[in-house]
Amino acid sequence: MLNDGLNVVISGDNSENQYVQVPIKKKDFGDFITNLLGQPENISGATLGTFEASHEWLVHLHHLIDQRIKQQSSSALVDFSAKLKYDKGPDRRITTIEGFLHFNEAKIVSTKSIAITWTYLVSFPNKPTPEKQEISLQLITEKTATLSSELSVVGRTITTSTGMAKFSVSHTERTWGDDIASLLDREIDTIFEAETWFSKIAGYSIFIVALSMLAVGIFIPDYIEQLIREKERAEIFLSIIPAGVALESLATNEKLNLIVKLLDPNNQLYIGQAWYKAVSFLVGIGLAAATLIIFSKENPSFILITKKDKELASKLKTTNNRHFIKQIISYALAVSAGVVGNYAYYYMNL
Repeated sequence: MLNDGLNVVISGDNSENQYVQVPIKKKDFGDFITNLLGQPENISGATLGTFEASHEWLVHLHHLIDQRIKQQSSSALVDFSAKLKYDKGPDRRITTIEGFLHFNEAKIVSTKSIAITWTYLVSFPNKPTPEKQEISLQLITEKTATLSSELSVVGRTITTSTGMAKFSVSHTERTWGDDIASLLDREIDTIFEAETWFSKIAGYSIFIVALSMLAVGIFIPDYIEQLIREKERAEIFLSIIPAGVALESLATNEKLNLIVKLLDPNNQLYIGQAWYKAVSFLVGIGLAAATLIIFSKENPSFILITKKDKELASKLKTTNNRHFIKQIISYALAVSAGVVGNYAYYYMNL
């Protein structure tokens, strides 16, 4: 009877209850219950980055999973749940696959995360009873979100710098679990922005530029002070040596007199200002922080479920380049102001 497959029995048109008819032998019933309550193996994976997942992609993923499982063995989807977390308002939970396939959110809200769980009963070859297999997928767009699992009573709060996609496959057949995990991993990669060689180089360059800005803020006052003192020494040198007279033609006592005056601290009019060093240091820190914030900022992730999700994603695409140009101009003006300020300080102290 096992070869006849698993049947989903609908109780009636006016009832919301569904039953799974499992054809097993009486002697195998104990093993069947043990398999349901037992702890299977688990495969999990997570991807961080910027992604865009639409409702159509989630429906497509469900059909891929369902088709792959049914092609491999006799099976039945016995439980399904999808929990959506919004930026405002209560969470929404969908408990039927039909409800999820035709889901349309009427509220004006933005989707922050979604957690989907599929539970299958699968009849594997050479096994007398069907075994429970569970697949879960979680997509998170916000920086802080609570991950919930059907296998855990308590949720877990995590913090991500960008979006995150996490999946897990609880299975009793290793080959089957590896195949489903590979399918999920491959499909999840399609919704993430690919990292190019240019973005990798830019990432290292941003860090180097930030360190350079910090170093400039620390060492530029000493450099300016050195330039001013060199200017003062040149003026002392020219005031002692007569015009048109070479240094080699001076007498020994005149050379010694020149050396003494050059080394005499009383002849150095410039004294380094502590406030200038402090301001330069703070400006260097500010420019370094601005470098990391402006150039390291990544685009947000989106789960396109509601109308507001689609509007926010469309708005970001049209305004992102313009906003980035404004940030570049502001950053360039800040650097230019720092350069002009240092030159002004230099000429004011000559």
